[in-house]
Amino acid sequence: MRLIVFSILGFFLFAANAHAASLYLKYKLYAVGLPIGSGTLNVGVNDGSYSVSGDGKTAAFGRLVSDGKGKVSAKGGVRNGLLSPESYALDLKSEDENGAVSMQLRRGKVDKVSVNPPQDRMKERIKVTPQHLDGVLDPLTAAVFHAPKGLTADSCNRTLALYNGKERYNVHLSYKSKRKASTADGRFKGNVLICRARYEPVAGHRPKRKSIQELAKNKSIEVWLAPIGKTQYLVPLRASINVPFGSLVVQAEKYKLKN
Repeated sequence: MRLIVFSILGFFLFAANAHAASLYLKYKLYAVGLPIGSGTLNVGVNDGSYSVSGDGKTAAFGRLVSDGKGKVSAKGGVRNGLLSPESYALDLKSEDENGAVSMQLRRGKVDKVSVNPPQDRMKERIKVTPQHLDGVLDPLTAAVFHAPKGLTADSCNRTLALYNGKERYNVHLSYKSKRKASTADGRFKGNVLICRARYEPVAGHRPKRKSIQELAKNKSIEVWLAPIGKTQYLVPLRASINVPFGSLVVQAEKYKLKN
């Protein structure tokens, strides 16, 4: 459950004639207004290739969040403005979960997956089939939105087919509104898109698990998308979800762009 929640938040936690750009973002994670974690995201994208890397750490907060740290990376090609992932790697260490995931992809299809340690309770999970692994993105690549129409409703309205090496799920996005926003360091000030998001489990999950059922019913997830300079890409500036004890919010506080 933690992995899916933070995949969604992290995910919320990038064309022809697009300018090359490099972006550094620093985020903070808040639970009911209290800072409980931080992370960074580094993005490099040009006409032919892209790379994204991130790291983060959290402090224990009830049963939902434990002390932990992790790092993640993805890279691939750019074809007609669309990101085409080729590799994805995640290394996670926490009080109650340790593990590593690596994937190789080719033209939107998962070619090879390594999960260490392997998942448990496989008989309780919906089986992941080869059909599930065709036309997918990894969660980190999905954090970079190709948006040739800029800050318009069309840039929100889409469904992302995601696979994190263990579970296959969709994130359905829809336009909510537009507003002005800024980062604490003052380096970003401007309009952002606010998109609603809905999680849909597809395979690899345990359908009888209460937390999965609750997340699938949750209609509170939002993401704020901000432009990466003058490129045709957007990146999450803020993401939030309401949970039984309150809210979890990931907020970018530093935004450093290099063209």
